[in-house]
Amino acid sequence: MNQLRSDYWAALESRDRAAALTIVKAEHEAGRTATELIDELVVPAQARIGELWLSGLWSVEQEHEATAINEGLVHWLGSFAPEPDPDRPTVVVACVETERHSLPALVIAEGLGWAGFRVSYLGGDPDPDHLVREVLLTRPHAVLFSASLTSSLAPQKRVFAELRSMGIPVVVGGSAFGGDPARAAALGATAYAADLAEAIDVLEQLPGRLEQVPVPDRTPGDVEGEWLVEQRHVLVEGVVARLLDRMGHADRRLQPVWWPDLVGHVDHVVGCLAASVVTGDETIVIEVRDWLTQVVEARGGERAVVGDVWSLLAVPLRGHPLSRLHLAAGAPAAAESSQKGSTSSAVP
Repeated sequence: MNQLRSDYWAALESRDRAAALTIVKAEHEAGRTATELIDELVVPAQARIGELWLSGLWSVEQEHEATAINEGLVHWLGSFAPEPDPDRPTVVVACVETERHSLPALVIAEGLGWAGFRVSYLGGDPDPDHLVREVLLTRPHAVLFSASLTSSLAPQKRVFAELRSMGIPVVVGGSAFGGDPARAAALGATAYAADLAEAIDVLEQLPGRLEQVPVPDRTPGDVEGEWLVEQRHVLVEGVVARLLDRMGHADRRLQPVWWPDLVGHVDHVVGCLAASVVTGDETIVIEVRDWLTQVVEARGGERAVVGDVWSLLAVPLRGHPLSRLHLAAGAPAAAESSQKGSTSSAVP
């Protein structure tokens, strides 16, 4: 990764959109390409934003404001892309459903546009029906999905299978996939691409149309994963309510400062558990427990809170053996490596 540039970071840190744009404009006029500017300015800065949120030094609001500046600048750079080559194929680029961290998908979409592809960009958390209509309308060469949060992965196996059943390749990328093709393959994706260059290589090598693959039968992991997704809200509410009782903070004025965010954090844990069960990848649960430990401790909480979350979540999982097995796989890891964190989860 390129070194964080101090003047650009200063503009983001103060949420000064005009100053950030001035820097990018000057570099662009000096001959720097859009891809170079994104790699040298946007990507390192976005990584730093995530680190500051994870460490508790930045709020979600600060992260969102700085990220919005980065996204706006990527859009601005994309306006200089040449007209798409009419002989090049159309590709659809989107985040997976429920994934709102759209900057990585935007970078890929604009990068493919600069490479001459015709791109239909659907952004973050696309409506499933809209996605299907777009696919049927454009009959794309491939659909590219981006996922930053591992907790968003479990429902995607069905989506990928439906696209593959139409003979449309599915290419995936993003930190949620853990940096290698294993999780992508477990979800039925055609290919995994770590960055823009790999995505272009994959698209260049794909045939015009793949063989239609029948939607596979549901596995026991799929069944339990679907149950976890369907019951996610109920499970989270139950864990948080029982944790509140256990902590003895009936008076909300006495709750710790990190409490308001705990619902979202527990929701992320349940989503990651579902992803672990569906993909058969127990490291997802290990990663998210290390992540939750780091988040809680960085905000003044005690590590014991994480153990409480785990024990309370295990109770409603009775009768769901795979879920309990995967949850238990994460239990010993946090005590041994609570400071490690998770790159696939280290975002608000």
